Amino acid sequence: MGIQNIWFGGTDQARHEILNGISGHKLHWWRLRTEWYRKKLILKNPPYFINLEPTGFCNLHCSVCSYHQDRGKGYFEMDLARKVIDDAADFGVSQIRFFLAGEPLFHPHLDEMIALTKQKGMLTQIHTNATILDEKRSVKLLDSGLDSISFSFDGESAEEYEAIRIGAKFEVTLENILTFLRLKKERGQNNPYVIFQVIKSYHKDAPFSPSLSEEFKGRFEGLPIDNFRVLYPFSWPGQEEQEFNRPIGKKIFPCPVLWQSLSVGWDGKILGCCGDLNGVVTLGDVHEDRLKSIWNNETLVKMRWLHVKKKHREIPLCRGCDTVYVRVHPLIRDVRDFVTGRWLPI
Repeated sequence: MGIQNIWFGGTDQARHEILNGISGHKLHWWRLRTEWYRKKLILKNPPYFINLEPTGFCNLHCSVCSYHQDRGKGYFEMDLARKVIDDAADFGVSQIRFFLAGEPLFHPHLDEMIALTKQKGMLTQIHTNATILDEKRSVKLLDSGLDSISFSFDGESAEEYEAIRIGAKFEVTLENILTFLRLKKERGQNNPYVIFQVIKSYHKDAPFSPSLSEEFKGRFEGLPIDNFRVLYPFSWPGQEEQEFNRPIGKKIFPCPVLWQSLSVGWDGKILGCCGDLNGVVTLGDVHEDRLKSIWNNETLVKMRWLHVKKKHREIPLCRGCDTVYVRVHPLIRDVRDFVTGRWLPI
């Protein structure tokens, strides 16, 4: 259940910034983006966010996911989580995202991890398939101080959704999400910021629709959902390149992941990419290594260099990934999104 470079925006951006005290975090983000635009190899700023995987367990077998589930299965130990959260705060990390390949809601102490992170002044986010999001879990998340939640829900019909989300039931999952939103509304909470994310087309011959139907969105009428996001299919790192019916740019620019984040698997292994769901590239281990010692280590700096030199295909993990292809310079896109209110690093 991996995902890539999630940037969230919405009509109530200003309100959300004030509520979360995001100004300092935004400055951190822009400093890192500047180092990325300038293609620096040794970074002065710490990563903006850490992906921390609560568990390797996932209850679905999605048709588009690259996760083989052979990396081992287990839960992130709470003592180790406290250590990593403290380390991230000391290093100056702005956000911890509690997801990677497994379904985060399976971790029995996810809400505690979120609360600990908030106590350290960092932003928090989860990305979930919502299949096990019952009322008890919803209340725990709402009580935890969670800043942002993204629901991964692919399809507007039961036929489309269940063909992709193998093992899930359309109406059951949708009702879980609606219940969460009703609870949030009843409690009068502003947070978490809610994103409903859909990947709509997986076949090159199928037409892509960049929006959801009004009929489908009508099911959320009156409920506090901040952003509907419709995405193109994603060619995963570490896989052979795939051809989807999606526009990708012709220009190559270094992957931003190497300049903005680190990922930590449920077993403590530090991975080089949030799309490395199967642990192909290991940079270290949080049982022994500090995040600061990994951020500019030899392996990661070499990966950045290969991207800068447009030799990213020499890295097996990066060979099949399409993140490097852009249509306009990222700086132009970032400024455009910032001016139009679509940009929010959370």
